Order: sequence, then C-alpha cells, then structure tokens
Amino acid sequence: MKLTTAFVALATLASTAAAATISGGKTISAKTAQKLVRRRLEDANEEEEEFAFLGNYHVKVVGCKQALETPIMNEDGEYEYSAVLLRLCPSDTCDSSGDGGCTSGYGEMLVGMSTFVEAYFEDQEEDEDENGDDNFEVDKFAKCEEYNPDENADDANQGAWENYAFYVGPTCTEDSLGLKLELFTDEYCTQVSETTFETISNGWTLPYSTGGLVSTNCQSCSEYNDDGEAEIKEICQQSYENAAMKCEEGMEIFSYYGQNVAGCETLAEMFPAARGSSGGAIFGWIVLASVAVGLVGYIVWWRKKKATSEN
Repeated sequence: MKLTTAFVALATLASTAAAATISGGKTISAKTAQKLVRRRLEDANEEEEEFAFLGNYHVKVVGCKQALETPIMNEDGEYEYSAVLLRLCPSDTCDSSGDGGCTSGYGEMLVGMSTFVEAYFEDQEEDEDENGDDNFEVDKFAKCEEYNPDENADDANQGAWENYAFYVGPTCTEDSLGLKLELFTDEYCTQVSETTFETISNGWTLPYSTGGLVSTNCQSCSEYNDDGEAEIKEICQQSYENAAMKCEEGMEIFSYYGQNVAGCETLAEMFPAARGSSGGAIFGWIVLASVAVGLVGYIVWWRKKKATSEN
C-alpha cells in the first residue's frame, strides 16, 4: 500500500506549525499535533508490518466459483455472489504453467470476485495495455454495472432497448479457472442474458467474453515505488484483507497473528480440482509404485510355486 508519502507530509506539517485547528474551531498545540501524527505513523507502520509477510509470495488464480450458496459481503457492505480462489505460492517456486502454481508451502484464500478484479485493475491502471479496448472501460465493469445499449447503437436503433435492463460484470470461464465478462439481466450479475451482447450493441463483440479478464499467471505480491521502497501490491493486500476465508496450514511464512486454518476444510470441499492439480501427480506415482510392488510379489510367488511343483 502506498502510505509513506501521505504520512511524511503530515509529519512535516505537524513539525512546522505552531498550532492546528480541529473540528469545532478549537486549536491544539504543535506538540499535541506531533503526537497525533506520530500515532498515525505508528499505526501505518503496524499495518505495513502486518502484511509484510505477503512480500514472500506470488499470487495465482487457481479456481472460480459462481452462484455461491452463501454470498460474501465486501467492505462496502455489498453482497458478492461469485468468488475466486487465490493461491499464495512461495515466490521462488510459483510456476505459471501449472494450474495450481505450486505444490507445497502455499496458502489459499476465497475472495469476492468484484473485490479481486477491482484490486487487480488498481495494480494495472498505469499500464494502458492492460485496460483492453480504448473504447471500452474494462475496469468500470469490475463490479456489476448497468450497460446502456444506446451508447453503441446507430441512429436507427436508438431507444430500441429502453424497456430492458442489461448489466455487464465479471464471471467464471467455462473451465472455472479464469475470469471473463458476461452480459446479465439482473443487478447482481447472476442471471445470464439470453439476448447476446452483439444483438444490443450493433454487432460489437464484448471484450474478454471468453476469458483473459485477469491474468492467471503468478504475480508478485511486492513491488518497488519511485523511492526504491518495497510495497505490498493491492492485488495481494486487498484480497487478503477482504478474504471470506483462508487456509494457511501449508505456509512457512505468515502473519504474526498466526496461521489462519479456519477455511481449510470448506475450501477443499468447494475446490477439489484445485487440490487435485497439485496432488494428482503424486497420487499417480503412489498408484504406479503399488502396482509395481504387487507385480514383483506375484512373480516371486509364482516362481516359488513352480519350483515346488517341479520337485
């Protein structure tokens, strides 16, 4: 989080002002103002320390879930009916080529889809290439937003859909491993529209309608600001702060509050494929080894039996 500049400015103001005005027209001394700023700086440092452990990880999308049985309430008090499963992989082992990203030392968290997509685009806002078509504000639809067909309709079709409501928002791809944009008919983006986007947009195709809305590659949780200071990226801190549940039993580096394992059982039930992507190969080798041992045992038994019958 980019907190340093704001608090340095506050500290400078407090140290140079002889007095400060507070709500109600009262004034406080410069000494009291300095104490207030010092307290805020301590709070900021504590917050940075609280999430500093995330700098040891890369984050990767490993699952997507639509139509949650229990919706997630985000920090704005809004319900989210879809979520993503994010895996925090050790930075030195995260592999973008695999669906799971890593096989050990990782943690997982369930995050509301809109919360995650918003954090993703906050990190990407300086990169114009990540925002897709210049004529379509992709980040606007990080949350479920109403779409007005007249924005792209020609003169002959203006007002043709004025009695209908359409919404565009993020949802899961067909394989439930990525995110895409979809056209919906409800304000919560849960009911996919039977009318296609092309029909209401004069033939224009909805960007990211088949996937690729966010990257599914491993992404570092840390970055360096203009002053060369390490910071935790929005995609990791906001996701971690607002996660509905976490499973950190495999993490070797974690918050000083301790490992959060309350969501391990539920996440394993919700996303069995995610666990299978990291354990499937190991299971396969176990099965192969068992078959090999059994075959060797059978050969030994058969030879002994044959030797006995010959005698």
